[in-house]
Amino acid sequence: MNLDDVDRQLLSLLRDDARMSVVALAKQLRISRATVQNRLTRLEQNGVIVGYTVRKC
Repeated sequence: MNLDDVDRQLLSLLRDDARMSVVALAKQLRISRATVQNRLTRLEQNGVIVGYTVRKC
């Protein structure tokens, strides 16, 4: 799967805070909430995102 810049930015934000809300992600990325949700769904379905968890840093 090819990731574009927005996908990479979205993944980066989630790496920093996997609990960030869709609304907050949309504001940070300057895209709509629906677009964020659609991208998250696509990334999950394609196996790029396999879960949300806390990792010890």
